[in-house]
Amino acid sequence: MSMLTMNGQLLNIYVSPKGQNKAGEDYGGQDKIQLLGDVSLPNGETRKDMFTLTAHNVSDFKQHLGKEISVPVGVIANGKAVTFFIPKGSLPSVPSATPHRRLDNPV
Repeated sequence: MSMLTMNGQLLNIYVSPKGQNKAGEDYGGQDKIQLLGDVSLPNGETRKDMFTLTAHNVSDFKQHLGKEISVPVGVIANGKAVTFFIPKGSLPSVPSATPHRRLDNPV
């Protein structure tokens, strides 16, 4: 179970281009998803940001295209750069709507 979850609108699913580097090694061909989500800013405002993640089984995501989803993520920090990844076996979910509480009937 992942301790971090990324939430956003699933905007795109694609396969990264394949090729060979100068050493003749193959690269690319991974399934990718793109999520549009909110990033909180230090001044309390938010900005929209696109996150591209490698998906191990893109068929788990196809039914959610265009929808708001949550997906477990891991994080790797390298200096000031942060990279997000989807752990193997992780599945997307559609967040359930949070019911609004009525002020005259607190829970």
